[in-house]
Amino acid sequence: MKVLMLVNWKVEYCKNRPEHKQPPNFYVEGEEYWFYRYFKKKTEVDVLDIRSFSWLERFEKEKLRFYVWQALKAIPKARKYDLIVSHGMQSGIVLSLWRRLFKTKAKHIVFDIGSFNSAAESGFALKLMQFASKSVDGIIYHTSSQINYYRQFFSWLTGKSRFIRFGTDLEFFDPSGLKKMEDSGCYIICVGYIKRDWETLIAAYRGLDTDVKLRLVGHVEEMYSSIPGVEQLPYVPIRELVLQIYNARFCVLPLESFNYSYGQMTLLQQMALGKCVIAARVPSLVDYIEDKKTAIMYEPKDVSDLRHKIKECLEGEVDVKKIGSDASNFLDAYCNERTMAKTVESFYHDICGEG
Repeated sequence: MKVLMLVNWKVEYCKNRPEHKQPPNFYVEGEEYWFYRYFKKKTEVDVLDIRSFSWLERFEKEKLRFYVWQALKAIPKARKYDLIVSHGMQSGIVLSLWRRLFKTKAKHIVFDIGSFNSAAESGFALKLMQFASKSVDGIIYHTSSQINYYRQFFSWLTGKSRFIRFGTDLEFFDPSGLKKMEDSGCYIICVGYIKRDWETLIAAYRGLDTDVKLRLVGHVEEMYSSIPGVEQLPYVPIRELVLQIYNARFCVLPLESFNYSYGQMTLLQQMALGKCVIAARVPSLVDYIEDKKTAIMYEPKDVSDLRHKIKECLEGEVDVKKIGSDASNFLDAYCNERTMAKTVESFYHDICGEG
């Protein structure tokens, strides 16, 4: 099988594996890309990222919110492949529209991360997605509740869709051999650049009587700079981020409730590093954790509930080390790139009619 994968981020194309990036963000010439290295059957994969002209990249990302140039590069190549895979409808919409008009040899599968257009229930964008999606041959989604959205607004896709848990890279996020930092265990960590409910987290933390710091990594906002105990770090390289997570007492993942996939990568990376995560009980996370066993859950936007859960973890009423260990074991058995690859490969062959 020959696959062309359209990803909605930039990829470093290189001859040797870079130390500063995790597998989805680089493509090594002559090596299998990302989770494809776990496929049982030989699969040739070419990767096409969103790279274009700087002004066009900004326009596509900030205004259009989908990628035209990527699709224009992919369409002439389509005849060379058995399957085109779009990671996100941002990288799939133009190709899907093209295939409504012109059939291609290659089938088209979309990893529907954002429920097409953030699970919109009305408007022009919904109608456009409905029209374009009728040419899609298969949908993979990482949040099980998305099927309810498909049933209501994309009924023709329900039989072509499959829920597959996202899996993290246990080789890259391996805690063995990591070093302790001077302030190890002296801070709680919250990682995220966008779509984090910092307001609820900050309000919950401010009501605590503790010397343990709250470290926000990837997010810097002036209004939080004067709050006692709150530390803010801008973007840090991935290897440094791994150390920051590993040395935290525990992690907090404050999300709001949306019916699409987000926050899962951060959650699983922290679980892989053996950390207990206090996470919002939102659709994108409930498929991945069991409350009080592999994580601690709180009701989204509920300051009092989050504060109570943080306090329990700080005061030892919850065994954060055991929860972190059980979380790591769960990923090792059920929720990693190897298990994800197995089900993705099966779905690819089902869609392409190969046994």
